[in-house]
Amino acid sequence: MPLEFEKAWSDLNAELQQLEQGAGLPAALHALEAHQRQTGFIEGTIDQLERYTLYHPDDPTRYFLAQYNPRRALRFAGSGSREARSPSHENGCFLCRENIQWQQQGTQLGYRIETRERAYFALMNPFPLLPAHVVMAATGHVPQDWRFKEDTGLDVAMLLEDLVQLGDRLPGHLGFYNGVNAGATIPGHLHYQFFRRPEDQGPFPLEAAAAKMAERKVAPVIVQDYPLDAAIWKGEAQNIVARASDWIALWAERNRSRLDGLAANFITSRNVEDDDVTLYFVPRDRAKPRAARFSNLVGGIEVLGEFVLSNPEDKAGLDEGGIDYFTLEAALASVRAPIEID
Repeated sequence: MPLEFEKAWSDLNAELQQLEQGAGLPAALHALEAHQRQTGFIEGTIDQLERYTLYHPDDPTRYFLAQYNPRRALRFAGSGSREARSPSHENGCFLCRENIQWQQQGTQLGYRIETRERAYFALMNPFPLLPAHVVMAATGHVPQDWRFKEDTGLDVAMLLEDLVQLGDRLPGHLGFYNGVNAGATIPGHLHYQFFRRPEDQGPFPLEAAAAKMAERKVAPVIVQDYPLDAAIWKGEAQNIVARASDWIALWAERNRSRLDGLAANFITSRNVEDDDVTLYFVPRDRAKPRAARFSNLVGGIEVLGEFVLSNPEDKAGLDEGGIDYFTLEAALASVRAPIEID
C-alpha cells in the first residue's frame, strides 16, 4: 500500500488508541467519526432522515419506529471515487483493508480494535442509519455465516464472545450481528455493526417488549407480545456468553432437522447506568430475507423494531397513513422463525 496511506492510518490509530486508553472506546469512535466526516468519507447525516413512531391505536406502550432514508440504497456502492483502479483482494470486498485505499482514494481510514483472541477494524458507515454508525470488520476475510449452516462457518461461541465483549466496551450503544439472509449485505466477511443510542428516543420496540417480561437469571427469557421470537439474557458479559452459548448449542441439537434453513440476528447493548449487558438471539428463516410488502433486507435494526425505508412510495405511505403499526407488525411477523424449545 502507498506509504502516505500507511502513515495516515498509523498516525490516526496512535491518536485514537491514546484517546481510548484515557476516555474509553466510545470517545475513540466519536473521534473516528469526526475524522471521517472531515475527509468526506461520511456522506450522509442522520439529520437528513425523517423518523416516525407508529403506535398501536389501543395501547400506546406498543409501537414501531420507521425512518425514511432515500440514501440507503447507496450503501451497496460504498463511498468515494473509484476512478483509480488496482488489483482487488477477495473480489474487491469493501471490508478488506487491502482494498480500502484504492477504493476510497485515501478518504477512508479505520481503527484497529483488539478483543481477547481476535482483532477488528472499526470502519464508519458512509451512509449512517443511526448515530455513530460503525462497522466492526474482522481483520481477516472470514465468512459471516454461522457453523450451523456449514462446517467452515463461524463458531457461535466465538461470534458471541466478540460481539458481547465489544458491546461491553461501548456503554450507551447497541450492536448486532446479521446472519446470511438475515440482513447481512457482505456475507463473505465477518462484521458486526454498532450505533449510539439516539438521545431523544426511548427503548426500541423489542427492548420495550422485553422489559415487560419478568427477569430470570438461569434460563433465557423468551419475549412475548412481539412479532418475532427472541431469547434474551441479561447480566455480566462473560457470564452471558457462557450461558447463551451453552443454551444455543442445546437448542441447535434439538432443532438439527431444520438448522440448514435457519440464520440469526444477535443484538447486544450495555446501559450507561450499570454494568449489565443484554443479549438477544432471534432465529431467522433463510428463505425470508425480506419482509412482506417491503423490498429492503430485514437486519438487526428492523428486528429491534425500526424499519429503514427508502422508496418514495413508502414515504407517501408513512405520511398518508398507508403504513401504520399493523403494517410493520405484519412485516416483521412475515420473517418470523419460531424458536421451538420444547
